[in-house]
Amino acid sequence: MLRSKKLRAGSLQFVLFIGAVIAVLLMTFVLLHQTHSLFDKKTSKTIDLVKSTDLALRQAMKQKIRLNDSVSIDLKQEDGIRVTVIKSHWGIFEKYVVVSQFQKNRFSKTALVGGGMDQDFSALYLKDNDRPMVIAGKAKITGNAYLPKQGIRPGSIRGQFYQFNRPVYGNVKQSTKTLPPIDTELRTYIKQVQSKVLGASGENTIRFSSRLQLTNSFKSPTQYIHGDVLRLSDCNLVGNVVIMANQKIMVSNDSNLQDVLLIAPEIEIEDRFSGRLQAIASNRIEVGNRVNLEYPSALVVDRGSRPNHKERRKPNIEIKSETVIKGIIAYFERSEENQFFPQVVISEKAAVYGEVFCEKNLELKGDIFGNVTTNAFMAMENGSVYQNHLFGGTINTEFLPQQYVGLLLNKEKAVAKWLY
Repeated sequence: MLRSKKLRAGSLQFVLFIGAVIAVLLMTFVLLHQTHSLFDKKTSKTIDLVKSTDLALRQAMKQKIRLNDSVSIDLKQEDGIRVTVIKSHWGIFEKYVVVSQFQKNRFSKTALVGGGMDQDFSALYLKDNDRPMVIAGKAKITGNAYLPKQGIRPGSIRGQFYQFNRPVYGNVKQSTKTLPPIDTELRTYIKQVQSKVLGASGENTIRFSSRLQLTNSFKSPTQYIHGDVLRLSDCNLVGNVVIMANQKIMVSNDSNLQDVLLIAPEIEIEDRFSGRLQAIASNRIEVGNRVNLEYPSALVVDRGSRPNHKERRKPNIEIKSETVIKGIIAYFERSEENQFFPQVVISEKAAVYGEVFCEKNLELKGDIFGNVTTNAFMAMENGSVYQNHLFGGTINTEFLPQQYVGLLLNKEKAVAKWLY
């Protein structure tokens, strides 16, 4: 009898144990299902935040937004997502910070924005100064061209006649007596940053030293480096960093500069430097031999209404031999004084993938894979000055990618780079 009772008690304990295991498994499955459901909802909402951010950026680029002002973007979607946009400048480009938020979930993107390519993107826009353009030697224009009413004709310099059958390999349209207008906010910004160099100070100013190492995200406050004359040697500067000098900045080829902004009256980039940067000067930028500037780089000189002295012969922007620049070269000067020397010189064997914009005289001996917009061409040969002559240089739009984004003219904006 006692043995039979023990067997029944053991069976009962086994049944209870199995029941407990089944209950735990059922609770686990229920909890797992709820977790998956919450995860799916969170993933779906995160995807919605990303889509809202991209949509808001596209809308913001089409709207007139004040600089450094936080603006709410109405996407007309009843999903509870709030989107704000802050527009500012980073060098010659615009910078958009877009933040999408739903309850405690938040997603942000920072974009570098410029002018996109359109169907009217031409190889050349030459201002109409009531004189024809002359093309000589091995110079060649491939793509559509806007030329003066007097047109273009073949010629020769130093006995080197034009080598090709047609003066322009593309459609020719008539230019006007003004250059395409630069964005007014951009001009104002460049003037402001140049005036701030002398009074640069603040809690975000970094003490400069040789072999300086600094990486700063564009989601963090901008870090400033300031001095009178700065030589960037064996430095590693990456991201949201502005280097300013009262007199001159010299960039050595043993430095690593990525996405930084240089501001000074004079900026010199030494031979064989490689990096990605923007440089804004009020007087002169000199780029040495075999320099490689990755996209989207920019070199800008803005002299405002100050003319160059007639005795001055050094160009304001000089690109030396075998240098490759992917981005923008721009020279701004609103002086009405006629000058008989080039303000921008692009040497033989140098190459620019992007745009060259010059409000005065350009001497082109290298290759432009993209667009040239200029007041006039000039060739300096054997002590002689040849006005409105293109000698030796080539302009070709065919090798510029359709995704290229450059100078802020009156055209549709696009993203040049996503910032980190």
